[in-house]
Amino acid sequence: MNHTLRITALLSLAALACEPSSTDTLVARAGDYEFTVADAVELLGPQSELPNQPQVVASLAELWIEYTLLADATLRDSTYGDVDVSQLVEQQAQGEMVLALQESVIQPDTSFTEEELRALFQENPPGIRVSARHILLGFPSQSSQAQRDSVRAEMMALLQRIRAGEDFEAMARTYSQDRGSGAQGGDLGEFGAGEMVAPFEQAAFALEPGEVSDLVESPYGLHIIQVYDKTVPTFEESQEQFRFQMQSRAFQEAESTYVAGIREAADPQVREGAGQLARDLARNAMSQLTPRASNRVLVEFEGGEVTVGEFVTFLETRPAQTRQQIVDASDDVLENELLLPLAQRELFIAAARDAGLEQPQSYRDSIAAEIRSGFGQAAQVTGFAGLTVPEGSTRSEVVDRTVTELLRGIVGGSREVVPLGPVGFSLRRNTRTELFETGILETVNRIEEIRGTTPPVAPVPDSLPQASGGAVADTAGGA
Repeated sequence: MNHTLRITALLSLAALACEPSSTDTLVARAGDYEFTVADAVELLGPQSELPNQPQVVASLAELWIEYTLLADATLRDSTYGDVDVSQLVEQQAQGEMVLALQESVIQPDTSFTEEELRALFQENPPGIRVSARHILLGFPSQSSQAQRDSVRAEMMALLQRIRAGEDFEAMARTYSQDRGSGAQGGDLGEFGAGEMVAPFEQAAFALEPGEVSDLVESPYGLHIIQVYDKTVPTFEESQEQFRFQMQSRAFQEAESTYVAGIREAADPQVREGAGQLARDLARNAMSQLTPRASNRVLVEFEGGEVTVGEFVTFLETRPAQTRQQIVDASDDVLENELLLPLAQRELFIAAARDAGLEQPQSYRDSIAAEIRSGFGQAAQVTGFAGLTVPEGSTRSEVVDRTVTELLRGIVGGSREVVPLGPVGFSLRRNTRTELFETGILETVNRIEEIRGTTPPVAPVPDSLPQASGGAVADTAGGA
C-alpha cells in the first residue's frame, strides 16, 4: 500500500471521545485493555513517511480498539454468541418492515398505452444528454451568511464578465475550484439524467447549446454552467426505457403522496438548535452520553420523537464521510434531508407495526446469524481466526501481541487497513471504549523528539472523520 493511501486510510478512520484527566499516559482503552503512549510511539515513531499529526495517532488508536475487541471476542468464543448484535438486527428488521409497508400500501397504476407514453414523451423527453462546462466556487465550511454573500458576489462578477464576452474556458481554468474539470476549461463531458445533483442537472437541461446559466446553487457551492452540445433521442429509440422511467415516476409520486399524508397527520417539528446539536454529535460520535443527554429530543411528532440517543445510534452505523457531511451541512439541509426523514422513518415503522408487518423472531434469528458470520469473515481477513492461547500465556497477551503485529504491518505498508464497520459497532456496544486527547498529543511530542520535527501545537480537532459505520440526502436511509 503506497504512502498516500496509508495516510488517507488512517485519517479516514480517526475519531475522538471524552477524556478523563487522570490517564495522561494512555492513548486509548478498550475494556481492560490499554494502549499507551509508549505503544503508539513504538509503532509510529519509525515511520518517518507518515505525518506526525494527532489525526494519525487517533486513527491508529481507533484501529487498535476495534482490532483488540475483535481478537478478544474471537478467543473467547469463535461463534461470537455473546456479542450483542440486537441493534443491527433491529435496524435490518425495521428496514424489511418499511419495504413490506411500501409494497402493500403504495400501488400506483403503472400501465401506459403507447399513445399515453407518446404524449408524456412530448411533454418531458427522456434520455436527454448534454455536454457542459462549469465554474464552481464553494462556500467555506459552516460559513456565515456574510461569507456566503461574499462568494455569491464574486461569482456574479464572473458571470457578468462571461456575458460581456470573456472566454468561459479561460475563466474556468483561472477561477473554478473544481480542480479536475477546471484544468480542462471546466469541461464535464457528456452526462444524462441522474448523473449530476438535481439543481445542476435541471439548470443544464434547460439550456440550449451556447447558452450560459444564471448562478446555480448545489450542495457543492455555486456554479455557472455553459452547455455546448445537446442530444435528444426519438420515441422509437427509447420507448421501453421511457416506459420504465414513467412507471418509476408513478411509484415515486404515489410514495410522496403517502409520505405527505403521514407527515401531515403526525406534524413532525424539528426542535430549535437541533441542527447544531446534530453537527456536535457527528463531530464526537464516540463520546459517552449521560441518560439525560440521550433522551434529549431533536424532532417531535404526534405519538413519538427522535432523541439524541437514537441519532447517535444512527451515526455509529454510518461511514466517516457521512458524519463529515453532517458537520459541514447547513441547518436547512440537516432539517429537510436528515432529521425530518429520520422522523419519517419512525412513522413508517410505526405504521408497519400497526399493519401487522412485524418480522417474526425466526427471521430476526437468521439476521443475527448472518451478522455473526460477518465476525468470522472479519477475523479471517485480519488473521485472528484460529487464534489460541498457548500454555504459559494469557488471553490478553495473545490479543496484545496479535493486534500489535497487525498494526505494525499496516503502518509499515505490508498490510491493508480492514475497516470493521457494523462488526466494530457491535463490539463497541459490548465494551466501554475511550480515546484520550492528552495521550494523543503526548505521542506526537515524543515522536517529534525522535524524528526532530516540529509537532503541531493545536489540540486534536473535534471534527475528524469517524472510525466505523454519500451525501446527507442519503443518510436517513429509505423511508
